[in-house]
Amino acid sequence: MRNVLHRAFVVLHWCWYALLWPVNFALVLLAYFPMAPFMATLAMFTGPVMPVPLRWFSTMNADLDGYIAQDVDGFDKNAKGFKLWWQRIRWTWRNPCNGFQSQVLGVSAVTPEIAFKRELNWLPFGFYIKCWLGWNPNKRGGDYYPYMFQFGPRKRK
Repeated sequence: MRNVLHRAFVVLHWCWYALLWPVNFALVLLAYFPMAPFMATLAMFTGPVMPVPLRWFSTMNADLDGYIAQDVDGFDKNAKGFKLWWQRIRWTWRNPCNGFQSQVLGVSAVTPEIAFKRELNWLPFGFYIKCWLGWNPNKRGGDYYPYMFQFGPRKRK
């Protein structure tokens, strides 16, 4: 009986995601433009912490200056003016709609069956294709395990 309930739980989460995928896709597009420039401009006047509705367009575990605490390459912790504004846009682009993917599409419990993670070694010169689909087994801010969808080329370190 427990196995049947577990399978039903997995199917229910995939159905929930399938219903909200178009909404997620639209919000990700909005996060790139116009929301990222709007939020970066707002942050120049109010500070890097966005009000709750706008946090859906950015990361849950950091404000728009999260790259400073995380020491992310390519971000200048001493940036001011236009450079700071541009970095805040790039930070939003780095993880668009993480708040929505965590708080709405997120799940309260994760099992290996609801995450597909592969590194496809199909590309030459030390590159590979990263393919992640499902729910992240690590909470990244917020109350839930966020939905993840990543597909694209990456370079091996």
